Amino acid sequence: MRFLKLTAVFLLIAFQSFAQPQGRDSSLVSRHRPGLFWYNTGWRPARPGKLRKYDRLILDVTYNQLMNSGSIKANPLRSFGCNVNTMWDIPITNGNTVSLGIGLAYKYQKTGPKGLFYADSSNSFTHFYADSGYTGFRKNTFGNHILAIPVEFRFRTPKWQHFKIHLGGSIGYRLQTFQKVWPEHKHGIKDKSLPDRNPLVYGVHLRVGIRNWALFADYTLAPQFKSDKSDKINALAFGVSLSIF
Repeated sequence: MRFLKLTAVFLLIAFQSFAQPQGRDSSLVSRHRPGLFWYNTGWRPARPGKLRKYDRLILDVTYNQLMNSGSIKANPLRSFGCNVNTMWDIPITNGNTVSLGIGLAYKYQKTGPKGLFYADSSNSFTHFYADSGYTGFRKNTFGNHILAIPVEFRFRTPKWQHFKIHLGGSIGYRLQTFQKVWPEHKHGIKDKSLPDRNPLVYGVHLRVGIRNWALFADYTLAPQFKSDKSDKINALAFGVSLSIF
C-alpha cells in the first residue's frame, strides 16, 4: 500500500512534466528545466543561451532481489526499496550532450527472502537457511540503509525533450543491516546483530530513459557479509527513476 501511494505521488508530480509549453517549438532550445522545478532559475531569470543542467535530484523506486553465489533467490512482491540521489551535473560538451554526474545518495534496500539469516554458534559468520513453508513466522524482511557516493557518465541527445543513458557506479557505507521477523499472531521483531556485516558497499548502475523518466538497474558488487565462511549474498535491483530537478 505504501508503494502504491508513493507511485501515485510520483505520477502526480511528473504529470505536467510531459507537457510541452504552449507555443514552443520542440526543435528549439527551451529555457525551461525538466522536472518539477521547471521555472526555478534561482534569484534571477535564466540568461538566454545558458547551458541547461539536468538530473540533479533523482528518486529511484526499485524491486530488489538477493543473489546467493550468483543464483537469484525468489522474493515476494513486497521487496521494494528506494534511492534518493542529489547530484551535480557537470557538462563536458558544449551542448551538455555528455556530462559527469557526482553526488550523494541514500539507498534503502528491502527484500523478503523465503528464509532467514542466522549467525553461527561462534557468532563470527552468517548463513542463509531457506524456509519455503515459512514455518514459525508469517513474513520476514531483510535490508540495508546505505549512504553512497555515485559517479556516472551521462549521455543525452540535444534539446530539452532528450533521450538519455547514464552509466555509473557508487561506493559507500552500510549504515545498518537489519532482519525483521513477524511470528504468528505477534508483532515484528527486528534484529540488527548479524555478526559480519560488510560495511563497504560498491556497485554499478544504469539508467535509460526520456527526459525526466528512466528505467533503472543496479547491481551491488560488494558481498553483504565479509567472512569467507558466510554465504555470498549480493543485491540486484530494477526500477524506475524520476528526475525532479
